[in-house]
Amino acid sequence: MSCIVIKFGGEVTQSPEQIANLADSVKKLHDHGENIILVHGGGPIASELSKKMGIEPNMVGGRRVTCEKTLEIMKMVLPGIVNSNVLNILNERGLPAAAVSGIGLVKAHKRPPKVVSGSNGEKVDFGHVGDVDDIDPTLLNHLLEKRFIPVINPLSSDGNGMMLNINADTIATWVARKVNAKKVVLVTAIGGVFKDISDLSSRYACINMAQAKELISEGIIQGGMIPKIEEGFKLLEAGMESFHIANTANPETLLKEIEKPGSVGTAIIQ
Repeated sequence: MSCIVIKFGGEVTQSPEQIANLADSVKKLHDHGENIILVHGGGPIASELSKKMGIEPNMVGGRRVTCEKTLEIMKMVLPGIVNSNVLNILNERGLPAAAVSGIGLVKAHKRPPKVVSGSNGEKVDFGHVGDVDDIDPTLLNHLLEKRFIPVINPLSSDGNGMMLNINADTIATWVARKVNAKKVVLVTAIGGVFKDISDLSSRYACINMAQAKELISEGIIQGGMIPKIEEGFKLLEAGMESFHIANTANPETLLKEIEKPGSVGTAIIQ
């Protein structure tokens, strides 16, 4: 079934203006007959709550190391604070949104220690972090057929009682492949890839996969943008023509990027 997968992070839900713009964009798309799946993270909110509880967030290459205490925070933030707030604002606009947990949807295993971009060649034990083995799209397809908007939180499990924190970008790209999505938009606060992040005029409208890899190696793409881009590569390798980085600066931003790739964000192509 044709659909658009939109992934957004916790920084969007922290901004009343950005989350309102996102909801307005989703409503316009839904009213025009598009099927939408939303996948959210919650990193900034989790980091803020961690600090309030005296737990310093541990990030490596834009990826969160999840100890036992951090896992408890993710349980509060992902299905609780973020998912509930998103459902509430969609409901306010009359949209048929449905909460979907990664638990039961995602088949995953605990990530073994591994070298990742940004770890300086060192193996990292990410704790209660999972890697996806498969996703069962049955529930998602059923909801889409009934015109519901699934709102997925990425907290998952290994099926044997171990809960796992999985990067929301990973969930989004897996979901997109499993439901044969026609578009994937990764929403960030900055809204694109920039040669100089302090200069908004330096935005790359369109780059290919080879160029993106070079920008990562040069340190131009860094931090949390690295796993987003690297997960997006899997979409291109699976045959999708492009994926998009955009923001929700206004209610029209997502619509413009979807209709004309690279017009307001960054389109990454094969």
